[in-house]
Amino acid sequence: MANNYLQFSEAIGHLSIEEHNWLQRQLEPVYVFGDREYAEDEIPDDVLTGDVSWSGCRVFRDLPDVDSDDDAGFEYKFGEDEHLGQHLWVYADEGGDLDRVAHLVQKFLRQFRPHESWSLTYATTCSKLRLGEFSGGALFVTAGSIKSFDATDFVSSRQAAFAR
Repeated sequence: MANNYLQFSEAIGHLSIEEHNWLQRQLEPVYVFGDREYAEDEIPDDVLTGDVSWSGCRVFRDLPDVDSDDDAGFEYKFGEDEHLGQHLWVYADEGGDLDRVAHLVQKFLRQFRPHESWSLTYATTCSKLRLGEFSGGALFVTAGSIKSFDATDFVSSRQAAFAR
């Protein structure tokens, strides 16, 4: 049996303290009871008896079709280095949710950097050399739009256009 992977590694660099704190807060898991949102350690005892209507990273509450879970859908770490300064590194070693990454970044750009853009390239690979199991693509995110490019879709559309 073969394993398929989606891999990426990119950062949002040069974060101010305010930007860092905002991103950290957006990636916190929250639990929603009715219209009230709580961090895990803030849920009052009287609320615990009710049903959780949604849980997950705060940033994804407004993302359609996101199931409740406490996972960001990708790996991330905050760090600091000489080239990127304070930064948020987003990555996936085996698999990641590109829609969630794009959603987080777009909200960040809207909030703090409305005239900037951000991009990410990714690879889709397979642990065996199976035909058609390798591809890749890219995201290009601005405050107003999310554009994606998938290499497999590109090749398919070029083949269809050529066949006409």
